[in-house]
Amino acid sequence: MKTVRTYKMKLVGSSQKFEEVSTSYLKAANWLSKIVFSRKIPGNPNQLAREFYSTTREKFNLPSQVTLSLFRQVVASYKTMKSNKQWNLAVYKKKSVPIVWKRDFNLSRKGLTIWGQKCSVKTRPLPDGKWGDSKLLKYKSKWYLCLIIKFKDPELKTMGTILGVDSGIKNLATAVSSNSNQTLFLSGKTLNHRRHQIRKVRSKVASVGTPSAKRLLKRLSQKEASVTQQELHVASKRLVTFAEKVDTKTIVFENLVGIRKASRTKGKKLRSMTHRWPYAMFFFFVSYKAKAKGIDVEYIDPKYTSQSCPFCGYVNKSNRKGLCFKCKSCNHQDNADRIGAINMSLRSILSRQAEMERAAVNQLIVAPPVATSLRARPVGH
Repeated sequence: MKTVRTYKMKLVGSSQKFEEVSTSYLKAANWLSKIVFSRKIPGNPNQLAREFYSTTREKFNLPSQVTLSLFRQVVASYKTMKSNKQWNLAVYKKKSVPIVWKRDFNLSRKGLTIWGQKCSVKTRPLPDGKWGDSKLLKYKSKWYLCLIIKFKDPELKTMGTILGVDSGIKNLATAVSSNSNQTLFLSGKTLNHRRHQIRKVRSKVASVGTPSAKRLLKRLSQKEASVTQQELHVASKRLVTFAEKVDTKTIVFENLVGIRKASRTKGKKLRSMTHRWPYAMFFFFVSYKAKAKGIDVEYIDPKYTSQSCPFCGYVNKSNRKGLCFKCKSCNHQDNADRIGAINMSLRSILSRQAEMERAAVNQLIVAPPVATSLRARPVGH
């Protein structure tokens, strides 16, 4: 399976060329945007190129491939608005320039070059794969190359342990290896605290109701989304690293589809917490990071996993009180999230065994009758 990943590479050295091209690109984009907006149709990038290519290059002094990328970006912006049944003037503010592989930037023995200028980069190790068209981005006075790489995922492991994962709000994840019983706790305290502080500010700003307050609310919403993504990326990386350490072949998550509908009958506080719980994003981050390491991801029904004793099998709601688990039958005690993770891995193993047994039974039922080697003989012989 082919995977497309984006890697952010920090560019070190002179950035004068980047500043010049990005400034000209912004001016050209806003100039062309007004033309497309006045025509009231998105148009076609090739048609716009035939009409305005020479004018754009002469007026804004842009490289040839950057000029062609400009037409594609502007047309794409207005096509998106049209599909959403909107038509507003697209205004470009961020210094971001799309660049084409082997045209605008290239990698050779001399290193990375962008528009013929040699660039030094700081980045983590990159996977072996095919580089594609990328983006040059300025963020907080620093320039980055958002590099797109296409590569094949390794084959999934067939040997290894099962890693059961119990997800929650207080603890983002509690993972237990089925073989070594090693445990990883990923606390959600930092994420919950940072999001709570942002929401407190948002509630105060929302009561003002002025246009500037609405703009601030939009920025705070973007900040909360950014904080959430950053914390979940860190947590998912730690989980996959732990899975590699304990030689995991499959990570087992809870199938939480429909949990938000189920919380409608609960109290307002629990319902609000459940609706803000970013479990799907966390599962997605772990999934693609794990598959890049050859580790599969599985989803299991989590019903009663935190109320069942993994030693005697006794199931009772009173077994769990908060994060404490104590079996009413055998008196086994442990962390409730850890018990849930152990039961997740056990349930996965049992489901695999049941599938193998069903497959064996089906083979016996479908198997053709055994052919006999005896031939019919005439009567009397």
